[in-house]
Amino acid sequence: MISIVIPALNEGKLLPDCLRSLKNQDYEGEYEIIVVDNGSTDNTANVARSFGAKVISCTDNRSVFHARQVGADAACGDIIAQADADTVYPRGWLKKIADQFATHPEAVAISGRFFYRDKFLWAKAEYFLRHCINRITVALFGIPMAVSGATFAFRRRAFLSVNSYKGLSYSADQNGIADRLSKLGKVLYEKNLYVFTSARSVQKPTIFIITDILFHLNRWGIYIFRSRLSALQLFAARTPTRYAIIRLIAVPALVVLLISYGYFVPASPVFGKVYSRGNPTENVVALTFDDGPNEPYTSEILDILASYDVKATFFLIGENVQLYPETAGRIVAEGHVVGNHSYSHKANHALTEYGSRDLLLAQETIFSNIGVIPHLYRPPHGKKSPWELHAVSDEGLITVTWSVSANDQHSIAFLGEPSPESFAQELIRETKPGGIILLHDGYGTLHGTVKSDKSLTVKALPLIIEQLKAKGYHFVTVPELLHVPAYLGVPL
Repeated sequence: MISIVIPALNEGKLLPDCLRSLKNQDYEGEYEIIVVDNGSTDNTANVARSFGAKVISCTDNRSVFHARQVGADAACGDIIAQADADTVYPRGWLKKIADQFATHPEAVAISGRFFYRDKFLWAKAEYFLRHCINRITVALFGIPMAVSGATFAFRRRAFLSVNSYKGLSYSADQNGIADRLSKLGKVLYEKNLYVFTSARSVQKPTIFIITDILFHLNRWGIYIFRSRLSALQLFAARTPTRYAIIRLIAVPALVVLLISYGYFVPASPVFGKVYSRGNPTENVVALTFDDGPNEPYTSEILDILASYDVKATFFLIGENVQLYPETAGRIVAEGHVVGNHSYSHKANHALTEYGSRDLLLAQETIFSNIGVIPHLYRPPHGKKSPWELHAVSDEGLITVTWSVSANDQHSIAFLGEPSPESFAQELIRETKPGGIILLHDGYGTLHGTVKSDKSLTVKALPLIIEQLKAKGYHFVTVPELLHVPAYLGVPL
């Protein structure tokens, strides 16, 4: 028997096509369709029942992963197939899944491909890239890396033995569960196990798509670095001679990718310890503001924080501290924390030894103007190099980046100014427990320009605070989040 689990939140319009395609499968065995209603306010549940699906209510946690877990807990099948409410399934989809498991008894899971139901100029390039990544990673590591949650199936017994989705912090219904299952057996990649899904996840401004890609590349990179390094070493040691040319190409390419990942991705740990979030089990978040002081916006932000009794962390630029020493002093006087964000905020600050001198100059400037020596350092643009992080460590500082960004430095330039409501919602949607939130009260060392106008952040901040509080979050400073001192105790 196969159990198909579909998480659904307000999917009344798209769900009928999905369920119709699943009811029309040519699979001759027994199967059940489970729709997990994740707190819908439309007719999702009624639509599901009209197609004979088993409907389970899940309102305690609006999360795709949690809904999948609830559905899997209720499943009766020997095989559990993940499906999505906005996806249409070819008539032979279930039969292909059953045939693959019958043909490969050693397999514990099978992953397929998806195509968008709407056509996009770059869609073919995405399909090709995903397919190549899966072919390469299956050859190198024995597991596909571009796993689609909309067409993935696994043996229920194996799923239960690896503690299901529970405790997975990254891509729980994709890479996370695939990696867990791979410890027990093969995770197959079948290019002919394809489905047709909605393109709504990519129907948004290009800059937001790019931001999403960078965010997920960041998390994927950390995942790969932690979970696949030993597999790569084993591959290099045991691969037969006939694959030497693959190794010759793959190793340098991976080195280049690793260096690029370490430099450009803010949370990457390649070159040294970087703090990008706190404990994910604690319902707390830290608000951080970069590039200040910048008036009048820094003072307006301080007024808002005071009105909500919220403490934040401000990563200050040395040049700006010299320009607005009184504002910098007010930040500390009102109980907020000050961090080092370089003296000049140069774009490629980390590439040369200039960066370490610039870092020290910022420390001296902050101390001489407001009397504290920051313990926290945030590299400009999140770019890092081994020698810069070494200098940070030598100075007794720790490197802090972020887990979620509102993209407030680029949204106006590329898209025109969004509303404070949409600005706040974009950030709140990405915020998770233990998160470090990046906002800006300035723009580098610019002042009195369109780019340095942070009135949008000022307008959105009350919405961000109120809505995160409504979701049960408590606000802390970064030192409180990470349980580290805010300042160094020895004078320069």
